[in-house]
Parts: sequence; structure tokens; C-alpha cells
Amino acid sequence: MPMYITPDTATTTRKDFTEFYTNWPLPTTATDQYKRLFQSHQQMMKLLCDHPAMDQNRQQTYSTPANSKNKVYFMWDFVGRTFAILSNAQNVDPADPKGKEWVDCIGRGCLAHTLILDTSGKLEQGNLNAGYSDDAGVEFSEEIKALAPKLSGEA
Repeated sequence: MPMYITPDTATTTRKDFTEFYTNWPLPTTATDQYKRLFQSHQQMMKLLCDHPAMDQNRQQTYSTPANSKNKVYFMWDFVGRTFAILSNAQNVDPADPKGKEWVDCIGRGCLAHTLILDTSGKLEQGNLNAGYSDDAGVEFSEEIKALAPKLSGEA
């Protein structure tokens, strides 16, 4: 099994980290559901990174505390961490996805979908509770909202 690598979080910007993951090749042996989950998370990471609410964070290194702790940043981090689990073949076999890491990826995808489309303020309240206080005026784009249901890996 090949060694799984990631960029150095202390020296790689969030923009470059996103590019690294969005350029990660889809395994040729992947099942259809794995492909959908993999590709939707790659697309969502890119959309979130390119969102104007990430402007203050994009050129910071991954490990630097974010300048703007808003819901777009939170979801970028959450979706990216999910993709890191999913894309590591030592965690999830693309040809036969199963086990606790696969279930975790599906659950995280469903949660991301729910949080992005939620209009009750749960994400914003959760951010406030965690010390993220920059959500005023921040909204997900229509493109992000349209992609959100695919994060669960369903067709």
C-alpha cells in the first residue's frame, strides 16, 4: 500500500492545501459511491476556499489560527478533514469501502450537507459556542448549497 502524505501544515497555505487535495487523483478502482463522495468533497473544498469569506484566511498557513473564523472557514476545515480520511487508502479502500472510517466519512458528509443547508442558525450558534464570531453577513453561495446534498455520497 502506498505511503499517504500531506503537505506540511506549518508552511503550506490553505489555498495550496486545497489545491493539493483537489488535485489528488481519484483511484481507478473506486466504487461509484466512493467516487461521488470523493469528487463532491474535492469540489466543495475548492468552492469553500474560493468563497469571499475565506479571503483573510486563504494565504495563511494551514496551522495558523484563522484571521476570520466564520462558517465558510469552519466548513472548509470540516470538509477538508473528511476528505483527508476518505482519500487515505490505509483508512478506506476505494474498491471496497467499509469499516468505521468509511461510516465516519458518510456521517461527516451528511452532517456537512445538513449544516450548509440549515437555515435555523445551528451552524452559527455552534460557531459562537466554539469562539468563532465572524459569521455576520456571511452566506454560502448558491453553488455551495447546490453541491451540499452530494456530500453524503448519494447519487
